[in-house]
Formats: sequence, C-alpha cells, structure tokens
Amino acid sequence: MKRKNLRWFFAAALAGAAVQFAVSAEKDSAPAPVVMLKLDDLVRQKGDNVTVSARWQKLVDFLEAEKIHASLGILADSLEGDCPAYCNWIKQRVASGCIEIWDHGYYSRGIPDAMKVGTRKAENEGGTVEDQAAMFEKSIALVKEKLGVDMAAFGPHSTHLDGTTYEALKQFPQIKAVWFYDAPKGVKTDKVVIQRLMNLEVPLFVPNPDKVKEDFEKKRATLPYVAVQGHPNQWDDARFENFKKAVLYLRGQGCRFLTISEYLASQTAK
Repeated sequence: MKRKNLRWFFAAALAGAAVQFAVSAEKDSAPAPVVMLKLDDLVRQKGDNVTVSARWQKLVDFLEAEKIHASLGILADSLEGDCPAYCNWIKQRVASGCIEIWDHGYYSRGIPDAMKVGTRKAENEGGTVEDQAAMFEKSIALVKEKLGVDMAAFGPHSTHLDGTTYEALKQFPQIKAVWFYDAPKGVKTDKVVIQRLMNLEVPLFVPNPDKVKEDFEKKRATLPYVAVQGHPNQWDDARFENFKKAVLYLRGQGCRFLTISEYLASQTAK
C-alpha cells in the first residue's frame, strides 16, 4: 500500500474509532432511567388474625431494608370480612414510604360465573360500562374503607381490558395511570399508560437477571423508564434471589426506584 494511501487509511480508522468512542461515551453518560416495580396479586393468608405469606413478607423486608420503592397490586376481595392484622400490615408498609398500593381488580379468582352474562367474559372484558364501573367502585371503596388510601393506578388481573374499561375509568379521576394496556384504537383516554418495555420474569413467574441485564444494556439509551412486572407469591427462594440480583443490578447502573405516584409526580413537575 502506498504511503499516501496508508495515511488515508489510518486517518479514516482513527476517525471511525473516535466516532465509536463518542457514541459509547454518550450512551454511558446518559442518565439512568427510573424503575417502577409492578408487583402483582397481594392477598392475605387464609385463617384468622393473619397477614401475608412468608414470600410477601420476605419481599417487603428486602425492599424496606434497601430503601427500594415498589407498587403492589392488591386484589380487593382480600379485604373482605374481619382482617385487622392484614390491614395493619399494609398500612405499616405504606407508612414506610417504600410501598404504594394500586388496584389489581376485585376478584382474586375471577368474576363469579353468574356475572358472565351477555358479552361479559371477565372483570374487565365485555359487559357494559356500568358493569365495569361497579367493580372499580367496589374495589376503590373497600380499599378506602379498610386502608384509608386512594389508588392512583389500575392493572387487570388474569385478563385483558377493553374499550369499555377505559370508558368506565373516566368516572374515577383518582385512577391516573394504567399498567401496560393501551386504550383500543379509537378510544380516547386521559390516563397515563405505563408501557412494558422490558420484562423481569422470563418465563412468567421466573425472575431472570441475565435477561434484565441483556435488555437494559441493549435499550438503556432509549428507555424513558423501566416498568417490570413480578409475582412475588410465585417465587421460591431461588427465584427470590434472582429477583434481588435483577433489582440490585439496576440500582448499580444508577437507576432510582419510584412508586407509580412518584413517577407521575416527577412527570408533572417537568
């Protein structure tokens, strides 16, 4: 290769390396996205004067010790009847500042068969606006009565949702956000839809820290936030350890953990 061509070759190579370094540096210096932990299916243990399962207890012990904020989806029928220990447990968790409760629906086992009439398939699929609004009213009222809190977000349990759900939600301005499910085409909503841009459990119920790391490193520069779903009552000791690894990895990348209300407040403040 002639000397002139060599000079051109090395200059081009250096320029390419500089561009690659600049892109890499820009990516590495980008602020870390905030993380929202959407943790589903909070219910009480069966029996008298009980709170939650040992798996839920282990989870909140970890979150509170590490000062990691999370949003827990309560199934409202778990508040039926006399359950002071369970209610007090939730109140203490909320008072800690690490935990927020959101509406995961009323029925933990799906709506009774007697309610599946006409187009009604599930709590948030089919039926009339009045049908679905009645369920929101029931959940919201029971949580307010027993726990004294308002819920700022909703996410369906073991079902999808539909345009009727979004029409019903218009009656509940305190619900400001919906987890993961966009309004169907042609249906307008003022709710903030939190998008599922990454997954914690791969496959379902199995926290996968390697997948979290892979996806985060691939998508970090374009992520407006990270919102991931988990089911703590499905986690044995090994799964729980992998949940901890995933969470601590994200914190090690500079991510802050926010409840859903904290996230909404951060967007309003901009």
